[in-house]
Amino acid sequence: MPAKVDLPADADNGTDGVDVDANSIDDILVEHHPSTARPSEKIPFVEFAQGHWPRAYKLDFSTDPWYPFQSHLNFEFAELTLEAALSKEQINCFLKLIKSACYRHDSFTLNEYAGLCSTWHAASHCMTAFKKELVHVDGIDGKPCEFPVYHHSLLDWAFDILKHPTMGPQFVFNAKCLFKFDGSTFVCFIEEPWTADEFWNLQSRLPPDGKLLPFILYADKVKLSSFGQQKGYPVVAWLANLPTWIWNGKGIRGGHVVGWLPISFKKILGTIEKELGMGCWVKCWDGLACHFFPVVLILSTDYEEQAVMALVHGIKSNFPCPMCLVPHDDISKFPAQCELHTSVEVIKVLQEAQSQETTEKREQILMQQGLCDIDNDFFVVSNTDFGDHLWPKLLRILNKGGHQVAARVKKNFSMMPCWHSLNHFNDALSISYTDGQKFEGLLKKEGYLLLCCLCAYIEFDLYTALELHMAHTLVAGQEALATFNVLMQRTYMYMHVFDNIKAKGVTQNFSTKPNEKMHGPLKEKYQRCTNFKNVTEQILQVDHLELVSELICCTITDYNMYTLAMEKNTRSPDDDDADEVEQEDFFHVRLGSRAKHPLMSEAVEQRSIASKVFIQFQVKLNEFLNRYFTAVGKTLPGGKHIQFQLNNKIMELKYIKVNFESMVDWCQYADHLQCNPNFHRCSHYDCIILKTQQQDIFGQLIFMFHFPLALVQPYDAPTQPWLVKDVHLNLWRVHEQPPKSAKLFLVHSIICSALLYPDHT
Repeated sequence: MPAKVDLPADADNGTDGVDVDANSIDDILVEHHPSTARPSEKIPFVEFAQGHWPRAYKLDFSTDPWYPFQSHLNFEFAELTLEAALSKEQINCFLKLIKSACYRHDSFTLNEYAGLCSTWHAASHCMTAFKKELVHVDGIDGKPCEFPVYHHSLLDWAFDILKHPTMGPQFVFNAKCLFKFDGSTFVCFIEEPWTADEFWNLQSRLPPDGKLLPFILYADKVKLSSFGQQKGYPVVAWLANLPTWIWNGKGIRGGHVVGWLPISFKKILGTIEKELGMGCWVKCWDGLACHFFPVVLILSTDYEEQAVMALVHGIKSNFPCPMCLVPHDDISKFPAQCELHTSVEVIKVLQEAQSQETTEKREQILMQQGLCDIDNDFFVVSNTDFGDHLWPKLLRILNKGGHQVAARVKKNFSMMPCWHSLNHFNDALSISYTDGQKFEGLLKKEGYLLLCCLCAYIEFDLYTALELHMAHTLVAGQEALATFNVLMQRTYMYMHVFDNIKAKGVTQNFSTKPNEKMHGPLKEKYQRCTNFKNVTEQILQVDHLELVSELICCTITDYNMYTLAMEKNTRSPDDDDADEVEQEDFFHVRLGSRAKHPLMSEAVEQRSIASKVFIQFQVKLNEFLNRYFTAVGKTLPGGKHIQFQLNNKIMELKYIKVNFESMVDWCQYADHLQCNPNFHRCSHYDCIILKTQQQDIFGQLIFMFHFPLALVQPYDAPTQPWLVKDVHLNLWRVHEQPPKSAKLFLVHSIICSALLYPDHT
């Protein structure tokens, strides 16, 4: 585009349509691009300005202006969902509400946003709201600084839940010891906090009518913005009187933000300080008043926060452990017993140091236990004695190995079979994670193939992650930790984990991994519900309204269940029989994902051309069915041997759900298995453990059909002598039978799933 336009030499004679003599101030000269072959033109400023106004155009009446939407209302709805970035589930719910408003008799009185806001404001009083207070501290330069602290009253928040008719009956206020008979004796086991020592000991100190109200607090820094410039400091609370499956879940039963603060816990802990000694009386869900004594039972934080709260200097200090006084130089020796950090002893040391006249003497006293001379907010609460991701270390090891090693590990990650409830990583080495469960998922997949220390860590981590502990699992876990310590020699962060399990229950009660899942919703609120200015109050307002919404939803659900029960009680027995649907009983398994059309037996037989596992499929099926009828004592159809014909039809099934009892906590769990040639555009054939007459074996699902039977590739062939790496890395090696040796099994012979990984070496 030319920066300056030179008029033609004969422009004063009006050449090219430009009359120089007729120029006026503000006239516009337009020089078109040479490729347009258009001459220069002069346009009066008024006409030029009018050319920037919206131009009139002729309407096309052949279609509606909102086409292809069927109506203007449809388009307005679609526009709103687009602007609000609603998910598929939210849009479907929105559509159902609109349909209900059209056809139901429910009144819909909301007319505008202001009415909606006023209704939310009225509903917000159903739960304790956040309170804003200012904290004054002296800055580094000595000047006073002022920080806003937002928090709930811990007691008021707990009382809201205690008074809820659905939540109240779930509370457990009394400690108990649980034992399981092993055939010769009763063995104690630990799971929930009230089955552990600390709950028992605390309850022993209460008056006869006292009930413990233990809090679990989690605190961590959250990066709200994509680049980490905007940070949040949430404090999340749970009540340890509720079963783990409840408070580790979602909704009103789960954990909730009770504070948002950059520097101080004192305001939050101050809400229970007065009730620590004398307790408080509260009328619960059943109308009975109880005498509660609050206590912070568990503080779930990462090492950095633990070091600050325990007043230790950190990982390189003389006494780096926040729970005991193990010297830094003795960490590798893994001493069995060390003097513990207690609030009483720490306060005594701080008082002694603060009484000294000189800084030098003060530091000498503090160095004896590696403490910092800082006021600790947790000193206002009794019973708060304190008890690293390995992934970055693994990445450093891979970087030393070079690009070929990293590429090989990356390839192995991508080849890991997909699995229900297991994170699958295609590019794990180039991603950083803030969710502890992602780290755990990564390390459990390929870390043990690299270093023996990671193998030892995985074994130790498996014991710490158990959701129920018995005496022998605690001993085995301590042995695994000792093995890990021999390799790493820096495991003081894990030294007390099994002591904590004995004191406070299994690690899911105090691990930070489940709690880190709450970072995501807070980030989403920041991105979707704030104007990126003064975000704290906006985030907490949305969080509070969500809590109120969960409360109302819970109440509505209870009402609907009550109404349904009343209707069922008024029904006649004949009506109940009419509603019953006959279901096939497949024992502990349920089949699903039927093929659209049944297969001819001949079509299944023809699959042997591409895969040898289908060789003599029809012969195997006939033999199996004849043996089965004989074994169970049933008469063969027509008194003759079963002989499938090529034109007989078979209904293929591609999914099976297997229920099994866990040997860890004796609860029922479910495996979701696929036997599908096109599962999310990939073939997916899961491996299983089968019960046979001789022994339990491994196998791979090949084909399932509605008898119900499964064609399985057995993995019980003899294996080579164990390799040294198998012993070092605790690998269990299996080998498949030849493809033509595939066998038919009843689907209820499946015990559970098995995750097998092929050895590409």
